[in-house]
Amino acid sequence: MKKRKGFTLIEMLVVIAIGFMIVMLVYQTMQTTIRVSRDIREKLARMQRINFFLNSFSGRLFCMVPDSKENSFSHESLSIEIVEYKRRKIVTFTVEQNEHNKYDLSVKEKDIFYDTESIYPAIQNLDFIEFSFFDGESWLTDWEKETVPQGIAITFEKDGSKIFFPGMLDIQSQEVQQ
Repeated sequence: MKKRKGFTLIEMLVVIAIGFMIVMLVYQTMQTTIRVSRDIREKLARMQRINFFLNSFSGRLFCMVPDSKENSFSHESLSIEIVEYKRRKIVTFTVEQNEHNKYDLSVKEKDIFYDTESIYPAIQNLDFIEFSFFDGESWLTDWEKETVPQGIAITFEKDGSKIFFPGMLDIQSQEVQQ
């Protein structure tokens, strides 16, 4: 009997099955890598938006006109008059619940000199958000005093991560600067 050279059908099927499994493993690895990369990019973009908002928020607190009648403070809305680039504005931060039972923070800016107004979203789809105010001893969620608080904080929660961002107001140095 002669021996034939080559592969049998079973050997070919085994090689094809092993090759298919290798291709599927590579494909699954690529899909997982793409999904994880997309999730990381989304989280990074959200963190950058939050960081940008918090920097803007603290900068605007520094520009607040302390004796303005436009200033109002509550746990779901903060309205302050500011002087920004030598222009007076009234900036209102408002918390609203959306259709997904999450919370959105929007910012309304009214330019007093030009009598223009713009509204834009700051942070969206938060699990929790509120403003609080420092009276020198403790943080309060509603401010019913005639004076300006010593500090204003924003607290929000998203996906189990809670952020408390306080901004202290130095009213004496603001009055000296103006």
